[in-house]
Formats: sequence, C-alpha cells, structure tokens
Amino acid sequence: MKPQQVEAQLVRVLSDAIGELSDPRVPLIVTVENVSLTPDFSQARVYVSSMGEMEPLLEALHNARGHLQRTVAHHVKMRRTPLLEFFAADDRKW
Repeated sequence: MKPQQVEAQLVRVLSDAIGELSDPRVPLIVTVENVSLTPDFSQARVYVSSMGEMEPLLEALHNARGHLQRTVAHHVKMRRTPLLEFFAADDRKW
C-alpha cells in the first residue's frame, strides 16, 4: 500500500477509536487532522485538535496508546503496527 493510503486509513480508524474512549480528559469532539508515517512505517505522528485544553487530551491519548494501537492493528492490515505519537495539530511539522 502507498503511504498516503495507509495514512488515510489511520486517520479514519483513529478518529473512530478516539471518539469511543471513555476517559474524562478526552472531549466529545476530537479531530484527527493528519497522520504522518515514517518511510519504514515504524512510527506514526498523529496530529489532533480539539476545542478544549490540549495538554490533558494529549496525556489521555498517550495513556490509551496501547488500546489505540491494538485497534489499528485489528482494522489496518500491516505487517507491523506503527508506534503512535500524539501531537497538537497547531504544533504540526508536516
């Protein structure tokens, strides 16, 4: 698969998975703006935005990383699931 196709699938899967988290630090509306994969698909930078405070959201996403990676592994067929890193969309480097 092309990197752009994988990134688009990751955006879709992560948007759904983050919306289903029950952590009170995660607001009702969180948008996955972009996913940027390294050339070897080993890491994925996930850029998110929200109307609320970003620091608690990023902390909650970091704590839920294992669950989110398992969700990605289940829905996106890849040899190896990339390590997810979460950043605020306004800090993006894409």
